[in-house]
Amino acid sequence: MSPKKNKSPKVNKLRMFYAGLKDRFHKTHFEASDWLNQKGVDVDTLKQAGKSAITATTLAGAVITSKPVDAQMTEQILGINSKKEEKLVAQVTLEEHDEIIKKMSDFVKRPPGHLESEDELYLEQQISDMLGFEVTAELEGHRLNHSIGIMGGEQHLKRFPTDTLSQHDEYRQAGIAPARGAFGWFTEGGELTGKAIEREKYYFAVQTLYLPDWNSNYKDLKPWYKYRKMVAINPVDGMAVVAVVGDAGPAQWVGKQYGGSPEVIREGKIWSKEARGRVILMFVDDPEDKVPLGSIDINEYKKQLAQGQEEK
Repeated sequence: MSPKKNKSPKVNKLRMFYAGLKDRFHKTHFEASDWLNQKGVDVDTLKQAGKSAITATTLAGAVITSKPVDAQMTEQILGINSKKEEKLVAQVTLEEHDEIIKKMSDFVKRPPGHLESEDELYLEQQISDMLGFEVTAELEGHRLNHSIGIMGGEQHLKRFPTDTLSQHDEYRQAGIAPARGAFGWFTEGGELTGKAIEREKYYFAVQTLYLPDWNSNYKDLKPWYKYRKMVAINPVDGMAVVAVVGDAGPAQWVGKQYGGSPEVIREGKIWSKEARGRVILMFVDDPEDKVPLGSIDINEYKKQLAQGQEEK
């Protein structure tokens, strides 16, 4: 019987640079390394205990952020219950959160495109932890041409042939597109369901037409991307928005890589004075469709961390 393949591409990525991270960790993170030594635990022991993915991800975050290893994760592995250490855990986690936001804010200032593999893996892990659901730049072998870029504002889309702007709830000043979106009407079986309404309210336009294999494989790609759930991160304002792929575009000459519905742009503060449309856009790995569409205040996560620190 052939060996069982690992279903997670992230684990495969981790294995590729795990050894290098371990060396860098011990050389640059003396406090965390010494802490593990005091506990009589080394990185290889953790790896052999079946925690390789967790350990490597933790080390990746520590190396990239130049912060001590995530003590909260280590605490789960080792079963430490010291109140003094729990207080230190909360403090480190809160400081690390601020560092993560800072790094993401720096990332979105870069030219549109993709990050280096280590930075990308780091982002996937940290954003997933923050939001509480799986986020990835590549899903089922599919990847957009950009995971970092500029998002422009779009109009409302017609959900059914006779739909009008007056039938949309909010942000009517944005107008309504004269034709339906690239992926068709939003109705389900000809009915305007609650899910259909939510999908039009929270939709992204992505440049599927510029994918390298779009012209040769659009018959397979189009249904895969239709209503595919993604999340836009506006780190400057501490906001995220979960939405679906509901249209194609914008054109390259526009100078933007994505588009967002009026609700996405407003609720995500995408075009605030500080953000100016710069976002991280990744897939949401949600096969059971449990992650709701809408905006998420990332700052609430920080408030919870701060509250946890005070309670310690």
